[in-house]
Amino acid sequence: MRIIQSLVFTLAIISPVVSHAFANDESLTRRIIQDHQEAISQYAQDNNKPLPAIVNYTYGMKLDIAKVIRVSPEMRLCKVIPQLMTYENSKGELNTLQYKVMSDCMGKN
Repeated sequence: MRIIQSLVFTLAIISPVVSHAFANDESLTRRIIQDHQEAISQYAQDNNKPLPAIVNYTYGMKLDIAKVIRVSPEMRLCKVIPQLMTYENSKGELNTLQYKVMSDCMGKN
């Protein structure tokens, strides 16, 4: 229950920042990654698991995703941005992937 409360609180804090991304793109990206890592650090601590290193996704990489723990919120910057996803594999080990996505644009119809 504490995990869910922590994640909801984190998402509530991040949502306004993400939906009104007028600040410096790089500082916002660093903040999103930092918030993601803080939430995952808490999850890892609560579940007695080591904090995973961030691994860059490469095309064709074989993934063993049993349970998605957290995906970083999307930024609206109209460009390619880094995204993080943390998941447990079939052995229960935590993994964090960083990959690139084309973000939604603000004011997009």
